Amino acid sequence: MFRKKCNNYYPSRKYLQINDLVIDNYEMLQDADLSGGFKVATHEYSFGHGSYSPSRKRQQFSTEQRLSLSIKVNYRKFEREQRKFFKDWVMMNISQSGRVWAIEGNQLLWAFAKVENFSEPYSVERFSLEMDIDLVLYEGIWHKADVRKTFLKPYLACNFLECLDFQEVDECLDCCVGCLQPANDLCTKCMCKCESLDAESSLCEMKWNISQVFNENCEDSYQIIYNCEAGKKIWGEKMLGHKLCKEEACKNLIAGQFYSDTVLETDQVEIILDGNVEDLVIEINGNRMRIKGTYDGKLKLQSSGDIYYQSSECCNWELVDMNNLVIPNGHTFGFFVRHGMNSVVIETNNCCDMTCVYIKVDSITI
Repeated sequence: MFRKKCNNYYPSRKYLQINDLVIDNYEMLQDADLSGGFKVATHEYSFGHGSYSPSRKRQQFSTEQRLSLSIKVNYRKFEREQRKFFKDWVMMNISQSGRVWAIEGNQLLWAFAKVENFSEPYSVERFSLEMDIDLVLYEGIWHKADVRKTFLKPYLACNFLECLDFQEVDECLDCCVGCLQPANDLCTKCMCKCESLDAESSLCEMKWNISQVFNENCEDSYQIIYNCEAGKKIWGEKMLGHKLCKEEACKNLIAGQFYSDTVLETDQVEIILDGNVEDLVIEINGNRMRIKGTYDGKLKLQSSGDIYYQSSECCNWELVDMNNLVIPNGHTFGFFVRHGMNSVVIETNNCCDMTCVYIKVDSITI
């Protein structure tokens, strides 16, 4: 476990990883440029100052963002037999849509990304690969990493092949190398990435020194692994989010507040009720939704509007009829969580059993 340090602070956003491709030191990342904007529509007044803007929302909506990275790889850090595979590894990662990771201050961030363009300038340098990569961040936002789903695995560039199934096959020989591995063998990459995940390697334990971990100018680094199942196994119900319960079992209401560090208002909110409820009413920051029916177990409401019910831990989640979700007059579909304190009121319509609510919020920023 890392000890908390406050000596240095790095406010500029540093880019760490594209899918599984680790940008392992300062020399590898030569240049980076992030651009974005907001959706602004205006109509100029014919007789008056300025323009008319139809949107009156306080918070603007982000447009898709563009990220341009220039990388340079020194092949001297690889062993001779590894060099022939590294460029294939780069191409495999940039050809797949996925996540790009960054660190800003003490906050680890990620965004969904696709590579739109890439170019490879000709270089006369031996042992050197240069590449310019243009990514589209199509959501237009960055997500703050979940400290219980995110893990950091020590990474050495010279060992990048240890979890990958790259083989040098001599097609001039009659031997079929592929037949030596049984078809039911577990994926080498998956096993290698998962076997080392524990509480000590989670962002939850390492976050206090995360800035120094990624900003020290040395070859050693960390590979970021996002794994929900490993988080569930380690943390259990703590993965479910903010927990609020009735003060007493005989009371009908769950009421309280929770804090969110989201920069932008977010509607990515998942709610799980654990207990006995009937014609449940959920209110967050003044907006209400009602779920008709009687449920004894766990009831999950996702941001999409899908509702799932689990009567016991031994049973699978069952999809609840969408018609059971009712939007009262004067209210809207979904819940918005803002930065700071947010209020919650739950009407369980049950005065006999203890009931708790878990609220999981996806914190987002620009």
